[in-house]
Amino acid sequence: MSSARSGCKDRCIYWIVAAFGWWCRCLPKGWAMQIGRGIGLLYYALVKKRREIALNNLHIAFRNDLTAAQRTEICKASFVNVGKTCVEFLRFPKLNAENIWDHVTVEGRENLYAALETGKGAIVFLAHFGNWELLSLVYGALIPDRAKAIAFPLKNHPLNTYISQHREQLSLKLIPRNRAVRETLRALRNNQAVGFFADQNAGPEGVFVNFLGKPASAVRGPAVLALKTGAPLIFSLSIRQPNDQHYVYISPAVQPKPTDDFESDVERYTTQMLKQLETYIHKYPEQWLWLHNRWKTQPPPDR
Repeated sequence: MSSARSGCKDRCIYWIVAAFGWWCRCLPKGWAMQIGRGIGLLYYALVKKRREIALNNLHIAFRNDLTAAQRTEICKASFVNVGKTCVEFLRFPKLNAENIWDHVTVEGRENLYAALETGKGAIVFLAHFGNWELLSLVYGALIPDRAKAIAFPLKNHPLNTYISQHREQLSLKLIPRNRAVRETLRALRNNQAVGFFADQNAGPEGVFVNFLGKPASAVRGPAVLALKTGAPLIFSLSIRQPNDQHYVYISPAVQPKPTDDFESDVERYTTQMLKQLETYIHKYPEQWLWLHNRWKTQPPPDR
């Protein structure tokens, strides 16, 4: 495809998303959430590959605890959560630093403030759970101009700008993935909090840990940076409530203590973060992003 045709396609996709977002913002919240529910169910019905990945993940995690029918219901509910999250994301421009608290309750904000009192910044281990996109606004509102997050830029430049503006509207700033290390170190030196979505497959370069009963490749970055900089490590996620309000949890900070075995340290603190996520997955299984191929990368046979 020529660059001109590709650019035209990208602009068309952007205008469709922007127009749909405008329409979602015009609707009452209840109606918008029903649209989101419908999008999730349609996605579940039409995208066979992602549905099969989600069901396989649920089999890995709950094969001894839930029936196939129960896993299917959780799978369908998780797609509904994704649909609602997408619509809520498009409605972000309706939120500001004051009215966001009409929709969000935060537990543990004092843990974030205490971590930053060390003067070394804070590393926040985030999960694709509930409305994970909402965390960009929550942290931007909690610590104005002191919150950053690692992001993967989209190839569609107009859409990437649109999405970035939604995420950054309450002062949080995104760090492009290709500048993650340098910009994160600078942010920590400036005593800022940096968020990493670190619950997905990290490929061969990840650290292998036991996650939900099976070895999984996990992102090394949060634990490595915490160990090397002395920055406290925090776990945080968003939980959708039955009325589509949101509860954000911020854990007490962990202060990593390096030993002579750096790789073992990385594995230990990564496991500690993921164990907290496991607790919430068992409690609210429908709210995690099961449609990602979490166990795609496995340890080499000789391990």
